[in-house]
Amino acid sequence: MSAASARAYGRDRYFAKQSLLSAGCLLMALTALAMARPAQAVVHASLLMDARSGKVLYAYHADERTHPASLTKLMTLYLTFQRLQDGRMRLDERLHISAHAAGQQPSKMWLHAGGTVSVRSCILGIISHSANDAAVTLAEGMAGTEWRFTRLMNEQARRLGMTHTIFYNASGLPDGRQWTTAYDMAKLARALIYTFPQYYHFFSVHAFRYQGRMLYSFDRLPQEYTGVDGMKTGYINSSGFNIVTSAVRNHHRVIGVVLGGATAHSRDLQMIALLNRGFRSPLLTAHITSHPRLVHHRPARKVLASLPENPNQPEDNTWVIQVGGGLRSADQVRRVLHSARLSAPSWLHPRDAVVVLLRGRRYRARFAHLSRASAFEACSALRSRRFTCRILSHAPERPQYMASAAEGAPAKAH
Repeated sequence: MSAASARAYGRDRYFAKQSLLSAGCLLMALTALAMARPAQAVVHASLLMDARSGKVLYAYHADERTHPASLTKLMTLYLTFQRLQDGRMRLDERLHISAHAAGQQPSKMWLHAGGTVSVRSCILGIISHSANDAAVTLAEGMAGTEWRFTRLMNEQARRLGMTHTIFYNASGLPDGRQWTTAYDMAKLARALIYTFPQYYHFFSVHAFRYQGRMLYSFDRLPQEYTGVDGMKTGYINSSGFNIVTSAVRNHHRVIGVVLGGATAHSRDLQMIALLNRGFRSPLLTAHITSHPRLVHHRPARKVLASLPENPNQPEDNTWVIQVGGGLRSADQVRRVLHSARLSAPSWLHPRDAVVVLLRGRRYRARFAHLSRASAFEACSALRSRRFTCRILSHAPERPQYMASAAEGAPAKAH
C-alpha cells in the first residue's frame, strides 16, 4: 500500500469512528429524552361542577395530578378569608414585608422589604395580578413563616376533601412536590364561594392601583363571557395554562376548571366550551316571569350571619336584600328595583322584586326568595356599583296586601 493510500485509509477510519461516536451520543440523548418525557409531560384535565349541589357535570382526567401554579393562591385566600371572618385579621391591618416575601419572583407588587402593606392590598394584588410577594406576605402574617403556613394549607385541604392535593408554598411558584387535581380545585373554589360569600366580590376586581402602578388581571374571561364573575388563572412551565372560573346565570352557578392548556387563549376557549355546556344542562334552567309586587307587612329582621363551614348544606330561599334607603313612593321603589336588576342581573330577577309598604307610608325596595349565597353575592355586586344594600333574614309570613307593579293601589290578598 502506498503512503498516500495509507493516509487516505487512516482518514476514512477516523471519520467512520467519529460518525459512530456521534450516532451513539445522539441515540443516548434521544433515549434519555424519551425516558424523561413522561415525568415532564403536562397533564390536560378539565371539570365542570354545579356549584350549589356539587354535582360533577363533566370531567376529563379530573383526578390526574398536576402542578397547580398560581391556583395555589386560592388556598392562601381561603385561609385569609377564614381569619377575617372569625376576627383574627382585619382588612386594614398592616403586615410586615420580609426580605423573603419581597424577593419572590414575578408576578409581584414589588413590595419593599422592611415596609408594611395592608391585608386588603395583598388580597387585591393576588386576585388582580397574581402577586407572589403579596401571597407570601399574607402567609407570614398568619403563620410567621411561609413553611409553617403550608402546614395550615394542607390541613385545610384535608378538611375540604382535597385528597390529591399537597402544598409546599403559598404562591404556586415552581416546586416539583406541589400537586393538585381539577376535582380538588373545584372543591376549593366551591368552598370559597359558599363559606365566604361576603368576600367573594374581591374576585371581580380586574385592575388595582398600588403606589401609583396599575396591576392588571391575567384573566380575560370576565370581559368575554357573560356571567363570569371571578376566580383565578395560573401558569408555570410544568403545569401549562391553568384556570378556575365561576359563572352564574339565572340564579344558577357553575364552576369550571381547565388545567394544562397549551396557551392562555386555547385554555380560555376550552373554558368557554365548558361553561356553554353547563348552562345548556337541564339541571341549570330557570323560568323568569312576573313584575315587582307591593307587599304590606312587618319589617324583616337584620341578621349578622355567615354561611356554615359545610358547603353541602342545602340552601333555603328565604333570604331578602334591601336596596337603597327610605323611599317616598311605590314608583320610586320600582325605579330603584329596575336599576338594581340591571346592575346585578345574574342574581336579581323581576319575579323576586318586592315593593314593601311599611307603616307611615314608608316604602322599601327589596328582592325576596334568595338563597343565602345569592343574597351575599348580589349585595356585594350592588355595593361595588355604589348601591346601599342590606341583607335580611325573612321568615315566611303571609302578606297583608299585594299588588303588581302595574297596579295603582294595593289589593287585599286572599
